[in-house]
Amino acid sequence: MEDFQIFRLKDFQIFRFSNLNMPYRQTIAAAYDCGVEEEYRRLTENALREAEYSLITELLNEYIPKGSDVIDIGSGPGRYAEYLMLNECRVGVVDLSANSLKAFSDRMEKVCCRGNILFNKVSCATQLHWIADNSADAILMMGPLYHLITEDHRNTALASCHRILKPGGYLFTLFLSPFPLLNQSVDCKTTGLAERDKFIISDECHITHTSFQGFKVPQFRCWPCNAKEIMRRNNFEIIRTRNIEGEYSFIADKTLKEIDTPDKKADLLNRLRVTSEQGSEYGITHQYITVSKHL
Repeated sequence: MEDFQIFRLKDFQIFRFSNLNMPYRQTIAAAYDCGVEEEYRRLTENALREAEYSLITELLNEYIPKGSDVIDIGSGPGRYAEYLMLNECRVGVVDLSANSLKAFSDRMEKVCCRGNILFNKVSCATQLHWIADNSADAILMMGPLYHLITEDHRNTALASCHRILKPGGYLFTLFLSPFPLLNQSVDCKTTGLAERDKFIISDECHITHTSFQGFKVPQFRCWPCNAKEIMRRNNFEIIRTRNIEGEYSFIADKTLKEIDTPDKKADLLNRLRVTSEQGSEYGITHQYITVSKHL
């Protein structure tokens, strides 16, 4: 039996496990149950995170027409689901964190488009058998693929996405890059280009861990070339790849805090937008988003 502590938030129980050897999906669920507010605020905490939201929603606008049926797998507290619903889409949300889904439901009670929620269900990206075949015009997986640390789990999740998507539908996936590992081990600004390029174009994938809400959360990291192969094996073709942080991966926290006016924020976003899809820079970022087409 796992050791755990029980905390109460109004009428909602949060089970916080202390044994980090438990199955990693339980670890992820427990961590995000405790970090709902932090996760919801993440995309507004500074100019770079605001730019992340803009860079991603621009792609959603381009590929997801109004009135589409969208499944958001790993929705968290539902920022992107809410954005799509306000754009007249019907959205089903799925997440391991019951607290995150409750926060989304509570927030939607105050929004006129709440009737556009197809479903709101606690489930894992590897357990989507209950969603009908060919029922979605688009699927968002903005977290699961970097939280699914085994190849079998990633393949299972992607097979479900392929089944659920209508032919020609689009899958949006967020990947974590191994680039921060290089950034931590060497000075990327001064290291010789040959050494950097050798690391960057390698076919190595990595499992790392981050601390979130006191939990050791595992993360799968891969380069865009790996992502392309992962998607190809699962009958998807990546048609767009977009760095999120790009050159601003090097920016100091102090400097980032100084980007605090509308003009400065617009300059940052425009710079990222221009450079985010330069093929030679793919993966030189903390995270990147891909848009894949159902084959």
